[in-house]
Amino acid sequence: MPATVRYIAVDVGLERLLESPADGERLAYRSIERPGTAGWLVWDDVPISQDGPPPAISTSGPFSATLWFNGELIGEKGQPGVDAAGETAGPIDSLFAVPARLIQPDGNQLVMRLSSHRAGYTPYSLVQSLFVMPYSAETRRPVRYYLPLAILGAGLVALGLAFALRSRRIGDGRGLWLALALTGLTIAGLAEISRSMINYPYDWHQPRQAASLIGLALFGLALLRFAQQRWTAPGRSAAIWMGMTGLAALIGVFAMTGYDAKSATVTACLTGSTALWMAWRGDGAARTLAIGLAIIPAYALLLPSDLIDRGIYALVLGLLALPAIRWPDFLQPAPATGPAILALQSTGRLTRLSCPNIVHLAAAGNYTEVHMHGGATHLDNRNLSALLDLLPADFIRVHRSHAVNLQQVEALTSEVGSRYQLELRNGASIPVSRREVAGLRERLAGRKA
Repeated sequence: MPATVRYIAVDVGLERLLESPADGERLAYRSIERPGTAGWLVWDDVPISQDGPPPAISTSGPFSATLWFNGELIGEKGQPGVDAAGETAGPIDSLFAVPARLIQPDGNQLVMRLSSHRAGYTPYSLVQSLFVMPYSAETRRPVRYYLPLAILGAGLVALGLAFALRSRRIGDGRGLWLALALTGLTIAGLAEISRSMINYPYDWHQPRQAASLIGLALFGLALLRFAQQRWTAPGRSAAIWMGMTGLAALIGVFAMTGYDAKSATVTACLTGSTALWMAWRGDGAARTLAIGLAIIPAYALLLPSDLIDRGIYALVLGLLALPAIRWPDFLQPAPATGPAILALQSTGRLTRLSCPNIVHLAAAGNYTEVHMHGGATHLDNRNLSALLDLLPADFIRVHRSHAVNLQQVEALTSEVGSRYQLELRNGASIPVSRREVAGLRERLAGRKA
């Protein structure tokens, strides 16, 4: 590949270009911007030899071009033009044989006249590759380039099916959000791999990259929604968080130039938001997973193209497959034994309440107050002991007047005078009897293990 090339952003013509060998700005070919009409790229001192396999010039990107080697036409990548009407979109990847008779011992020169009026967007990198390689009849990007992605994709499909099947088996639909997230990642992967299957005209490049962006956005949104349902928060926190994250991702789409940058920004925004939510609402194991997810935004900032090509797939498969195999109850906890519905009895009325949404219970004389996740409070005609006999095993008595749902516990804290408090996910604080502390600690540790 050339260290630098000469670039002339105006359509000066081949003859004038050859007469003025010093014209043009020297820069890296990947930093060339799309010309307003047609531009010229010159690679001086091309390192090429007549010895060995027949040589060829390989180039790729969303542009059309005509190529001359040492002043003689060697091929066309579509047909460049000064406007969209005069341009024919060339294939995204091209390979041009260099006749041996044109090769000189030194001072070989490649000249390209190029244009890009049919891309439909401003590419982050117009000329994606330019190098000398042995000639091949195959012009498409090699399948081996995407082989790691194909292997990782098969693993993601299998993992998504496993999440969906477990959701059906345990009757908990939250895992379907994980399956949907991996479906989005699979869509993005298929869009990437398609380049090795079809050497499409470059004006198809935008729809292909848009499909990848949509797949990555679906992955990030579904992953965040799963985290919000797995590790809940009181009130409208989840909806506000989702709205702000979605707005930030949308701003990133419009602010960035080039689809790799757009995709990397959206992925970083959504996965970073998911990691922050898990660090805030999750337990110790969830916070460990959040640290792993935080690698993705850092990766996106440093190597956006590599993240989209392969990095995101390897990281997600590693982060989700291990807990899914070793600790399936961590991501998709099996339902606690006991009824899922409590038939609440009050004077003249019977109300059905979802047990997982009950946060805690408080004795009120011969009655019991039932506090719900959304903030509602119900009064039952029975006492606290009678209700605990009806509820699942996750409901335990922690005080003479209080019982809690262990799934809603945030932390156990100690205060001055050997007094203990339970902090719940809805912000409530419940006193704990000293005689209940040891057993409560064991139950909490067992739930997190």
